Amino acid sequence: MGLFGFGRARKLQDLKVGDLKKERLTQEVKQDQLIVRIRHAQEQHDGLLESASEPGVTDGEVDAAAYKMGQVNKTKDRAEKDLQEVITRMTVIDSTLDIIDKKQELEKRGIWKKINEIPEEELEAQLQDLAVDRKESEINLDRIVEVFDVDRQAVQSKRSADVRRSRDAILKMRGRKSGDGDPAPVSSGGEDKTLLLNDKE
Repeated sequence: MGLFGFGRARKLQDLKVGDLKKERLTQEVKQDQLIVRIRHAQEQHDGLLESASEPGVTDGEVDAAAYKMGQVNKTKDRAEKDLQEVITRMTVIDSTLDIIDKKQELEKRGIWKKINEIPEEELEAQLQDLAVDRKESEINLDRIVEVFDVDRQAVQSKRSADVRRSRDAILKMRGRKSGDGDPAPVSSGGEDKTLLLNDKE
């Protein structure tokens, strides 16, 4: 597939600056789209939490909201993972451009030739290591988290656990609104036996 997916490029000298800059712009667009997706998911989560915690909401409605919140969290987790990958790729591209920009200096020291003799997979790994060392990568990620308040959440392996956590959040919010602690939800007459079994586990 080529170095970092760039066609037939096998060595650093095969990469074109124009292609790298074009790819970085593409990644910037993806970054913006993912940030919007994460913010939208957070707004959905907060909206569900707020509405489901209102007094008088039935047990069935709480369960439905908890399930939806779990699905929204999964969407947000995937988007956050994709965002991290995009940021990493952008930083790798920046590191690669830095090296190419210093080509003349590296040639004088005999390093440029050595770089282009490194096998493709090993070169990719070394460029990724350089990207990790770039201070800009940490600044970019921290600023995104700060500006858009992207909170990191552990990916849940079981849907039932995620649903119970969301349900607990709804009940705690209801308790704060009513000032009565954590009141039980109003029964809708038809209890969700699956959820009740999960709660006993």
